[in-house]
Amino acid sequence: MGCRTSHVHFPELDGLPSRPEFHALALPREGRGEIDDVLLDCRRLPGLRLLRIYVPAPALRGEGPLPVVLVNDGHKAFEPSNHRRVPAWQQTGTLQLHRVMDGMLCAGEVRSAVVVAIGTHASSRGNQYVPVRARYGEHEFGGLGEAYLDLVEHEVLPAVSDRLRDIALSTTPSDRVLLGASIGGISALYGALTRPHAFGAAIALSPSAWVDDGFLTRLVRERGNVTARIAADIGSGEREPIRAHCGELFAALAERGNGGVLAGEVDGVHHEDSWRQRLPRLLQHALGVR
Repeated sequence: MGCRTSHVHFPELDGLPSRPEFHALALPREGRGEIDDVLLDCRRLPGLRLLRIYVPAPALRGEGPLPVVLVNDGHKAFEPSNHRRVPAWQQTGTLQLHRVMDGMLCAGEVRSAVVVAIGTHASSRGNQYVPVRARYGEHEFGGLGEAYLDLVEHEVLPAVSDRLRDIALSTTPSDRVLLGASIGGISALYGALTRPHAFGAAIALSPSAWVDDGFLTRLVRERGNVTARIAADIGSGEREPIRAHCGELFAALAERGNGGVLAGEVDGVHHEDSWRQRLPRLLQHALGVR
């Protein structure tokens, strides 16, 4: 492996799987990115919203403006909930995107990018990530998906640019990647499909394609070619009806994606630890390899 920075040897890491988040633990401090917090007072969907912004280490940024990855369910993007109780190599429960990016960047496996974790509340995520009103059993949700994407496009992106004034960020749509899992994956895909002027790529882990009996699949079939780069998967250990809906969505995307769609069933379940292991190849497809 042609790593781009030196490593620190920790015997505790010997024997662990070859995964980016473990690779990152062997990096010296100067090889790791920084996370900066911004509290955004939103006009759309009014209220305070936490943005956590990962910026790669200077030595790993490369040249030119940096792409931006915008992550739904921001509280699940970085630090594991159990990080105070167990060693770093045993931490679970989030995507650990800072470590995944650090490890992949060191190995030259992905383009350098800024990652923005967008906070939300568990009680409102279903409403904000879905643009149509839908039902799950007796529970109704959805309808604010357009307002949420307006917020991301017109408030979050400008706030990030303002915070990172000394770092050039790409404004090219293909360098703006929406990322989400489950219901958040629906928002990521919908944003890339309906706002190609703003978001040119999407990563969706176990997207909830069942919402409104497959409204997103119908949208794909009704529209023309899919111009966005799409990277999506569904775990083979998930329930069959969910996998079936994803299969239909993925087939529709592939049919209209002109080769820009990577989507299919993989080993895995509906959980952040599984999604973290599946992320690298999706990041490579959406961002490109250095």
